[in-house]
Amino acid sequence: MYAAVSGSLAAQQRLDVIANNLANASTPGFKAELLVQRADEIGTRTGNVNATPTAITRGTLQTNFANGPIERTGNPLDVALSGSGFLVVDGPHGERLTRRGNLAIDGDGVLTTSDGLRVQGQGGGELRVGGGPVTIDDKGVVKVGDAAIGALRVVDVNDPQTLLRESGTTFAPGREAPHELDPGATQVVQSALEGANLSPVQSLVALIDTMRGFEAYLHAADRLDQMTAHAITDVGRA
Repeated sequence: MYAAVSGSLAAQQRLDVIANNLANASTPGFKAELLVQRADEIGTRTGNVNATPTAITRGTLQTNFANGPIERTGNPLDVALSGSGFLVVDGPHGERLTRRGNLAIDGDGVLTTSDGLRVQGQGGGELRVGGGPVTIDDKGVVKVGDAAIGALRVVDVNDPQTLLRESGTTFAPGREAPHELDPGATQVVQSALEGANLSPVQSLVALIDTMRGFEAYLHAADRLDQMTAHAITDVGRA
């Protein structure tokens, strides 16, 4: 019963992760979640030599930070990072990191993300572009017409797994402070977006496979419950 229940719980965890990845398959800059599971043994920790070890599965979430495909959009306010690194934005609770590059211009003429977070330039200041035509070169230098008004701030961390996911595409710095990348260390591609780093087809196949496993575990638990009920009834009659 422990094995059947722990197996169904593990499958339910996988279903949640796969469904979330599928829901964000078309979100620019989305980094897929990975569920890392391991089996513990219970039943022998009490010192009872007659106890039977039973596997129970535990899981931890990690993020796949591999680069996604870069697709041309033709929108001059779209940018993609080819290589490592993150754009820095001003969130409600401090600096946040993202690779979602579908940018916009707010009412004050400041460069923002599509959800209104202001994008930081090198040095930490905002990038005020007004309403003029914007060009961004491969080193992240932002120009309005022929005038350079700053450059996108691109940072990285030695271990991305220390980052804390706050939403599908936004991360908060964890125990490791981000460090600045040299201009040109990561290529900035204008009029393009980085897609989600997952395959919808593979995720759908995994979803179906996990759903079948989940149903099998539940069926096994139900049969074991029926067997226990019959055993109690028969013992009572005897």
